Amino acid sequence: MILFSKKLLVLLVVAGINFGYSFAQVAKPFKKDNLVIYRIGDANSGSDINNYNACPIYLDEYNVSGDRPVLVQSVGLPVKTMGENRRILALGKDVLAGFISRSNDGKYLVVPGYDASPGTDILNKPANEVNRVVALIGADGKINTSSVAENTFNNNSFRSAASFDGTDLWLSGGGGANNGGIFYLKKGVKEGVNLGGLSFRQIKFYNGDLYASEAARIYKIGTGKVAEGGKKFTNLTEESTIKDGTSFVIANLDATATSSKQVAYFLTYNNGIVKYSLVKNKWVNNGVFQGAGKGTGIEARVIDGKVKLYVISSGNDRGGDGTLIEVLDNSGYNETISAASKVLLRSGTNQTFRSLAWSPSIN
Repeated sequence: MILFSKKLLVLLVVAGINFGYSFAQVAKPFKKDNLVIYRIGDANSGSDINNYNACPIYLDEYNVSGDRPVLVQSVGLPVKTMGENRRILALGKDVLAGFISRSNDGKYLVVPGYDASPGTDILNKPANEVNRVVALIGADGKINTSSVAENTFNNNSFRSAASFDGTDLWLSGGGGANNGGIFYLKKGVKEGVNLGGLSFRQIKFYNGDLYASEAARIYKIGTGKVAEGGKKFTNLTEESTIKDGTSFVIANLDATATSSKQVAYFLTYNNGIVKYSLVKNKWVNNGVFQGAGKGTGIEARVIDGKVKLYVISSGNDRGGDGTLIEVLDNSGYNETISAASKVLLRSGTNQTFRSLAWSPSIN
């Protein structure tokens, strides 16, 4: 009989020796209401971060309840394959990819990436050569990277992923007909089902509905677990002069009211944050706020009927240019956006920030 000390067993599990578990490794459990930043690269990334090479992914959990963010933990995602769990890395120089989300039930973080060796060129590679991988990170800190797509976004970019409850997945990215747009990936299956579209960026669930953004518009893809293609997506923001949209967030300013006061913020790379309010089933443009840098990721929290936005800015020079910006919109529902911003955090050398999401929680 082989005996393990409790301390040794914990170390072995963290190292990825799973003893029957279906996860790659384990982080500390996440704290409710913390913010998680998707960071690309580390002190060893060198020029990879400024090129289209594979870079390590970190999830940095911050407590943002005070004046300045406080780092709770930094979780490195696997750079080596362990059993069914794949390595998962990011494309360094691509501000239109790397958008994480939180599952609809709030229990998982959903992270897009590539099965590749660190430092290798992964720009626009065929999916059967460089598989697209999705990491699911539970509120308990368990990391699973066994979800793989072998037929999505061939010779193009895999940009974002979403999940309803930590099982099936929805992927967004670039490509042509039947190869880009939105894919549905059933748990345990490596061939995604194309739902339509050509080139999408952020994808995420909000209150049971699936939404996605492209360069100029936000669409409603469908309700619940959308698994069949061939249906027309609902264009929420109609025609727009915006051509560089990246990500978006939807919030309800009065969650206790019988009538919803929903607002949406559409982040762009060069043209600020565009605000919309849902008025009589129509999304109305409420103006633009320009003080958000080179915007790539956005999240929101409603406080006393006002919206506090957390924005990631990733500039033209990838290494060390990631910034977390706080933007407070004081205008309210269906009012022209009136906001002020301040920088909260900057990334280190040879690394950058790309997106963010609220931490997963069991409750």
